[in-house]
Amino acid sequence: MGSIGDNTSGSSYGYRMSKVAVSMAGKSLSHDLKPRGISVGILHPGLVRTRMTNFTGITPTESVQGLLARIDQLNLDNTGTFWHANGEVLPW
Repeated sequence: MGSIGDNTSGSSYGYRMSKVAVSMAGKSLSHDLKPRGISVGILHPGLVRTRMTNFTGITPTESVQGLLARIDQLNLDNTGTFWHANGEVLPW
């Protein structure tokens, strides 16, 4: 919902805008912190089974496992990248 390039359905304006704003903050932070040797990951947990998703999607445990794997891959060369929990780099 936070990707402009992957928005194929419209709607959910406020929710989408809040996700884009967080991504922009993370991207800007990645530029500011890189000279200090600090990496910033911008992470999408995936479609997680919750009431919001009508309990469709992956389990919270699967999501966390994917997010931890992305964090383990984070470095100064890919700081500020928008990652899906499954490892896919997401379009802005």
